[in-house]
Amino acid sequence: MKDTPTSNGSMGARTTGPEGALAERIFYLAPTILGVLDVRDRRVVARNRAFVRALGIGDEETPERAWETLISRIAPEDLEASAVHAEQLTASQDGEPLERALRVRCAEGAERTFAVRCLVLARGDDGAVHQILVSAEDVTEQRRREVELQKNEALLQAFLAHMPAMMFAKDPESRYVVANAQFERFMGVEPGSVAGKRDHDMLPEDVVAMVRAADDAVRNTGVATVFEESVPHITEGMKLFHSVKFPVRGPGIPEGTVGGAAIDITAIKRAEAERQEAQLAVIEAQQATIRELATPLLPIAEGVIVVPLIGTLDPERASRIIEALLAGVGAHQATIAIIDITGVRSVDAHVAGVLLQAARAVRLLGARVVLTGIQPAIARTLIDLGVDLQGLVTEGTLRGGIDHALRTRVRRGGSIPG
Repeated sequence: MKDTPTSNGSMGARTTGPEGALAERIFYLAPTILGVLDVRDRRVVARNRAFVRALGIGDEETPERAWETLISRIAPEDLEASAVHAEQLTASQDGEPLERALRVRCAEGAERTFAVRCLVLARGDDGAVHQILVSAEDVTEQRRREVELQKNEALLQAFLAHMPAMMFAKDPESRYVVANAQFERFMGVEPGSVAGKRDHDMLPEDVVAMVRAADDAVRNTGVATVFEESVPHITEGMKLFHSVKFPVRGPGIPEGTVGGAAIDITAIKRAEAERQEAQLAVIEAQQATIRELATPLLPIAEGVIVVPLIGTLDPERASRIIEALLAGVGAHQATIAIIDITGVRSVDAHVAGVLLQAARAVRLLGARVVLTGIQPAIARTLIDLGVDLQGLVTEGTLRGGIDHALRTRVRRGGSIPG
């Protein structure tokens, strides 16, 4: 076969007749990169318009020069692999294409990746490859997307493998499509065996019904839901999970596919309950301390105690005052109990009733109450209320009450007459 320029300026085999001219034009105008290479003599025998535009190897270059330009633009690593490729071509059957990826620096200087197919056109007498037909397509963007997809797949697999949450997806028939290692471990199944299983293959019927209801709610509303659910573990009993379920949509994904993730919060909830119990215990202890501070009882001498009252007296506090007073009288064997109301903001019928009730209770224990700190305004209020303070010794100040108690104690030898 003699190489000769074609009518369109590309290099190709001589053809004759209308069919030959049509074949030449089809070759030249084909959108796929096409070229005929003489690998024995190192020449570019023919090249079409797509070849010229992609690689920038113009029609004006000689076949030998075009070969040198083409070789110089192939990535060195790919060029080194060409020897193996040539051996594969030699061993191939005539008409059997051989495919490979090739990185080539194109006319604009950027490296592009091409999917190349080589087909033997002619062999020498020794069977060695002489001429080959090369077709190529630019797959740079496709390869980039494939690499990006592989990266995303690797990231997803890393998350699935190492996330502490159980992660899964189910098809519209509630068959598991995918599940991560944490899910497999919790369910006690072999790695990679979840696909195709249903919930009733792994869970009790009552739990299956609850899980299915949550799945159907997502399918019906198309909205993600967050909730807590209890699921039995094969050995550790019921576990509490913080779960989210959501619709999964996308190309090739059947409508009604549901995804989910669940985090075991059993230990967290148990710790919260323990903290709440501890907190309640602390609050109770604080309240007990406050109650003690709110109703102080001071022994000032043998047989004499003082209960200073400050602030407002509500029914609960009044009850605590009486309890503290009676306990103090008994504990200190008191014969005189001084109740000082200097710090009481106001006296109403309720407060007056508390004072009288305290006095009666103390007298039942054989002691007497001394009421001190009665201010003029409080005295007027007591009179207006018609409060009978009979049986109570009153003094204007706490000091006066203490002096009275000490004098009475000395005069009576430490005892109070009935």
